[in-house]
Amino acid sequence: MNFLKEKIQKYHEKKLRDAKEKLRLHTEIKNHLERRLKTIESEQSNDVKKKIEKQTEFIEIWKNNIDSINKQIKKLKS
Repeated sequence: MNFLKEKIQKYHEKKLRDAKEKLRLHTEIKNHLERRLKTIESEQSNDVKKKIEKQTEFIEIWKNNIDSINKQIKKLKS
C-alpha cells in the first residue's frame, strides 16, 4: 500500500510541476502582450486585447488546477 501511495504522490508532484510551468508560461505571454499593447496602433490593439483575455483565462484555469492538485496531495498525506 505504501508503494502505491508513493507512486500516486510522485504523479501528483509531477502534475503540479507541469501545472506551475504552464502557469508561468501563460503569465509570461500575457506580460509580453501587455507590453506590446502599449507600443502598437489602435487598429491592432483589439486583436492583442483578445489574446490577453485568452491568456488570462488560461492563467485562471492553471491556478485552479494547481489548487486542485495541492488539495489532492494534502488529502493523500493525511
